[in-house]
Amino acid sequence: MAEIEQAFDEFLMAEPKHWLVGRFGEHIDSVVNEERSAELPTGVPDMPRLESNFFPDAVGTDAERLWYLPEFVLYDELFDEDPEFAFEAEQNGDIAEDGGPFNRAVLTVALDTVVPDHLSSDMEEFLLRQVPDLDPGVTLVVPLTGSGGVVTEAQVPGITDSDGETGFIVTFELTGPLVEAVYMHLTRRGQLRLDFAPTYSGYQTTLVTEPDIGFPVHGSVFRGFQFEVFGDGGNTAGAPFEPLLINRIGIYVFFPSTARFHRSLRLGLTFNTDTYRSRFTITAEGMTRPIIDVNDLSDFAGRRSEYRELTTLGDVSAKYPSLRRVFFGQVSGTVVAVPTAYGMLVTAQGARAACDSVVDESPATVSGCRFHFTFTIAPMADPIDMARLRADVPDIPEAVGRTLRVALPGGLDSRTPSTLDGFPSGRAAFADGDGTTVTVAVDITDDRPTPATTTVNVFLQQLAATGPPPLFGSLAVRLDDVFPQPVRTSLLLNLRNTAHSDDLAVTGQAGSPPSAQAVNRGPLDLKLVRCADIGEGPGPVVPLGGRVLAAGQTTTLAGVGAGTEVAVARGLEVAAPLPKAAMLKFLAFRTHTVQEVQHPLTVNAAGLNFAAEGVSTIKVDITLIANPGDSAPSFTLSPSHTVDFVHVSLPVDSAVTGLDSTVLLTLATSSGSRTVTVAHDFVDEPILVVTSSTIH
Repeated sequence: MAEIEQAFDEFLMAEPKHWLVGRFGEHIDSVVNEERSAELPTGVPDMPRLESNFFPDAVGTDAERLWYLPEFVLYDELFDEDPEFAFEAEQNGDIAEDGGPFNRAVLTVALDTVVPDHLSSDMEEFLLRQVPDLDPGVTLVVPLTGSGGVVTEAQVPGITDSDGETGFIVTFELTGPLVEAVYMHLTRRGQLRLDFAPTYSGYQTTLVTEPDIGFPVHGSVFRGFQFEVFGDGGNTAGAPFEPLLINRIGIYVFFPSTARFHRSLRLGLTFNTDTYRSRFTITAEGMTRPIIDVNDLSDFAGRRSEYRELTTLGDVSAKYPSLRRVFFGQVSGTVVAVPTAYGMLVTAQGARAACDSVVDESPATVSGCRFHFTFTIAPMADPIDMARLRADVPDIPEAVGRTLRVALPGGLDSRTPSTLDGFPSGRAAFADGDGTTVTVAVDITDDRPTPATTTVNVFLQQLAATGPPPLFGSLAVRLDDVFPQPVRTSLLLNLRNTAHSDDLAVTGQAGSPPSAQAVNRGPLDLKLVRCADIGEGPGPVVPLGGRVLAAGQTTTLAGVGAGTEVAVARGLEVAAPLPKAAMLKFLAFRTHTVQEVQHPLTVNAAGLNFAAEGVSTIKVDITLIANPGDSAPSFTLSPSHTVDFVHVSLPVDSAVTGLDSTVLLTLATSSGSRTVTVAHDFVDEPILVVTSSTIH
């Protein structure tokens, strides 16, 4: 190494300059231009000279080109999202001094550089270039409050990698209490900052003199050299230095040097948004999941649900009658509304219900048939209640700084069985459907001595029953896989308690006052209950009084139409009582294998006092009106044989929808015989009971 380089290094050690880190190459002798100024020779690497410029944060002496010292910004500020951001905590079982878990974490953020505002706006005539070989030299500064409220600042050096032409990805390795502190600042306190001591490469302009022996020497001498450096690396503004050789004793040289400047950037709560919430993760016991809250760091982090019941809305059932409970997902920002009940789904294609009958020719069966019902059920959430909930959620404390999404449960909790308690004669099974729907299957088979056809008719009667639905059950709905308690709600299988999706289309109509047109898009008549405009929230509720809107028809809704949409609460219009034949409008009936089923026709005269009535025998002849006019084999009842039945082969749908029959009773008495004709439906009442009033 030449003496001048060693001397310059010693000079910098003895008289450090705040903008100079040090020299990294051998000096370059200046050349003299036409103005007798010292310049860099041609052919040297292109780097800025570190003399001051008229503008702060700029270096170089070229009249048209300047090098700028950049500002640092978060990638999020430029592009709305930082794809590299992550806060990845880990617990490997180590125990901290306080007995809690010892945490380790890695924080990753992306940065970019920009031209300082005062340069980009004031220097449009210049060609601006970022200083070369930029190294951000970034440190994470973490405020910590100790005992007595004293705040200290912990400093965590970052590891940087280049990302594109001007960007950097920075990682910080955190341990112990710093993990919890950084998490709290990122999500609650917002007091973290990044301090930068960036370095870059440039030429330090230096006047080098060799004092003559015997003359007074002013200033320090290093290996026989004195040095005078110019500029401050662009940290402040000043007139550009012109190294004129006139009246100078010595020579100008340029030392390739590393220079520094300083920047600071506050992180605030930039990453406390829904975009980044799932990127705060913790790994423990071989499992990685989002961090729910700071308790995951202060406790040993096992499997834990992000959901908790939302209580800040007050009494949910009172405010939103069709909803039972509301839960808040702290990571996802999802507000799950659990409905009071699930019911049969009605769409533009009709009611999502079907019955498949399958003939079983085994001689062990009674009727030779079994039935498989399938229902698609969905939350019976009043659309006006849901609109009111969506309007209320942004005002709850949990919504501060967040965008919350209101949703219905996404399916069943497989850990807890669902049940159909109101119909023990059938075997029920449950499965997730599409989106928020659930599929319910009910199988009905022969249960000696009761044939399946008898049981299925009881089931159908209950499906159309008025009053409290006799077909009821319980569903366990899913929040996530680890919510600790079952979340249950009711199941109602009843045509008068239904959920609805796209069966009704409503459009606003211009005018004064505005109105709306409601179109029944499905094949079933609808009963309209109430409606409301939906904008920022639901407007005044307009009762519709159970107005019937026939299939395919249109009606005008007054008092609404001014909002962005109109919500209409509705149900099916179902006759009371519902004729058995009409059931096929609501239930798709499909027969498999063969078309006929064995159905028993039973007559019971056990309650008749044969002797008191003077009757010795009763001959029974049954004619099936619905099939059409067929007669069943005759049989005879007597005091010693008061109950009997006969099997008939029928189409399965006849056995289900109705068996209207004419029963001819021929009574043998001491004075001769007489006949009594009785009309009876062996589906509605599988057994004809003969009493004294029947034969008189």
